[in-house]
Amino acid sequence: MVRTYLYVPPEENAAVRSAGGHWDERLKCWYLEPDDDPAAFARWLGADPQPAEFSIISDEACVAATTLPCSQCHQPIEAICIYCENGTACGEPLTQFTVTDVLAMSDALARQLAPWPGFRPIAAPDRDGPRYANHCLHCGAEQDDRDLHTEPDAPFFDIPRAAPGSIRLIPLVGEVRLTGDEHFTVE
Repeated sequence: MVRTYLYVPPEENAAVRSAGGHWDERLKCWYLEPDDDPAAFARWLGADPQPAEFSIISDEACVAATTLPCSQCHQPIEAICIYCENGTACGEPLTQFTVTDVLAMSDALARQLAPWPGFRPIAAPDRDGPRYANHCLHCGAEQDDRDLHTEPDAPFFDIPRAAPGSIRLIPLVGEVRLTGDEHFTVE
């Protein structure tokens, strides 16, 4: 059974339930079954909340995935980030960088990230809109991007020099467009 996962802010749980959405207790997220009418769920299907302008663009990007303990319940979870071999950030060319604090992404990228339901939007009280973060599929806890990217022992700190086998790179198809902060290692 192929599911379509929805991007539902917590304050809209009652609305998606009324529309006929299905709750996945293990993954702690809403989804559609193949027979459900997607038109009834259009507002939760990953539509871009921001204009079509994105600060980061890459045509050579991957999902970087690793397994680590949840920061709260310590169960093993898969965490991901977007890793770009090359691209631009605010029009400036960059190579070998990750994207942290993702604020928006194209619909095409959101569809490609559906296999990772733990990477989903959260309401960020200090921002105008949602931001995306990894979540534990066991307890639902958000995993802080700073813990995944900013320290030399963090899993996504320096992907090109990561220990063999510690990071899986899954190529993304087409041009990747998103808004967030770029992180790269300065030598």
